[in-house]
Amino acid sequence: MNVIIIEDDENKRYQLKEFVDSLLPESEVTVNKSLQSGLRSILEKHFDLVLLDMTMPTYDIDIEEDGGRTQPLAGRELFFQMERRDIEVPVIVVTQFDLFGTGKEALTLDELDLKLRREHPRNYRGYVYYSTALEKWKKDLEALIRKTLKRRGDKNDV
Repeated sequence: MNVIIIEDDENKRYQLKEFVDSLLPESEVTVNKSLQSGLRSILEKHFDLVLLDMTMPTYDIDIEEDGGRTQPLAGRELFFQMERRDIEVPVIVVTQFDLFGTGKEALTLDELDLKLRREHPRNYRGYVYYSTALEKWKKDLEALIRKTLKRRGDKNDV
C-alpha cells in the first residue's frame, strides 16, 4: 500500500509518519511539505491513501525558497487539481486548525467538511482534528483509515 502525507509542520509530519508506519507496517510512505510537491508526487505515482494538511505553503521551504505565501485552503486546491486530472484517491484531511481564511471568506472546520463532502465526494473521506496535547487524533485517524480501506476492499491492509 502506498500512502502519501502532505504536511508542512515538521513535528506533525513526523507523528503522522510514525503513526502510519505502526498502523500499516507494510506500507510505503511518501512525505511532502507543500501543495506543489504533494501534487507532483500524486501525478508521478499511484497512491492508495492521502493524508492531507489543509493549510500549507505553495512550495517547499528550504534555504533558497521561502515557500511562497501560506495558503489557508491549499488542501482544497489539491482536491481541485486531482479532480481536474481525474485522479481518484481517498483523502483524509488532518488539520490542527478549526478556522480557515479570514473575513467573509473564512470557513469553520465543519463548514469546510460540508464543502469538501459536496464538492469532492470521489476523494474526500473526512477529517481528523490533530492536537499535540491530545491522543484522540490517533483513534479518529485509525477509524477513518479502517473505514476507507474497508470501503475500497483492502481488508487485509489494516
